[in-house]
Amino acid sequence: MEKKEIYVIGAGPAGLVAAINLNREGFRVIVKERQNGVGGEPGWHPSVHTTPVAMPGLWEYIGIDLSEAFVDTSDSCRLHMGNQDMGNIDFGSLGYRVFNTERGHRPTSLDSLLFRIAEKEGVEFEFRNSLKEDDLKELVGRSILSTGLSPEMYGWLNLDSSVFAGYWAYAEIERDHVSAGTYLGSFSNEYGYSAAMNGIWYVLLFARKEVAQENLDMFKRIVEASEHRQFDKWRRFRGQTPKGPKLFHRGFILAGTLGGFVEPAFGFGITGALLSGKISAVAVSNPDKAQTEFKRFTDGVISHIARKRNPGYNPSVNMGDVWFQVE
Repeated sequence: MEKKEIYVIGAGPAGLVAAINLNREGFRVIVKERQNGVGGEPGWHPSVHTTPVAMPGLWEYIGIDLSEAFVDTSDSCRLHMGNQDMGNIDFGSLGYRVFNTERGHRPTSLDSLLFRIAEKEGVEFEFRNSLKEDDLKELVGRSILSTGLSPEMYGWLNLDSSVFAGYWAYAEIERDHVSAGTYLGSFSNEYGYSAAMNGIWYVLLFARKEVAQENLDMFKRIVEASEHRQFDKWRRFRGQTPKGPKLFHRGFILAGTLGGFVEPAFGFGITGALLSGKISAVAVSNPDKAQTEFKRFTDGVISHIARKRNPGYNPSVNMGDVWFQVE
């Protein structure tokens, strides 16, 4: 009997997890990606991210063990307030551990690991496939959309969205160095972080609006002095994120960032992408079950986003009891 076809648009972590799970269920899965390969937007990667992960619960939930792409930094992640090094963050008291992982096209990245698994198991890929708005009509009812921060899809689907923007930099370093740091200060109304692994030192400053050059210079001096490393220049990035989580929209299943599966306090998206990929795969055959799971992990996101507009807002990354905890 001929397999039923399902398309996954976007070969990021969410799309790849969805593709692997659907392939295991017996679908013929075709992943369409506009880049030349996996690894996301070249203007933002390669990159290193520090993210909460509940292991081994996350791997059991998504059905894929990705531990080789993650390095535990819970005991070495440091907090910086202005010019002051406040020491290690006590993640244990918050109920989870944090890990570094690499995004991008390099063989050591999370994207590449997922691609190798997907390709080995029989998922089909169409790279350099630039989707147009008119193409969406042919994909209604048989597609998962997982196009991340790219703004075009938000316009095509008429999804309310916000700007997700900032500045990033990186430098090549010794391969065995692993570190993570969070920076808060007057240089931005958001925050900055640094993360290192696999020979990359990555620095990112979130900023919805343009940051004055003197503030960029200030942040650069603080990071370089704290970590005794230097980078050459800032790169600007801009994308879109939805104003609220949504699994189904106009006949499509939404996954990853496009589905609003982003922790709103600090913008953590890696764990959300992996969870979302699994849930979007479930949604193909069992939409009611998928909606229940989606709600379990995203309840509270909208109210938390609203809190960010209030004076005296304090970030919280737990999002109730389940955002990063997987049974």
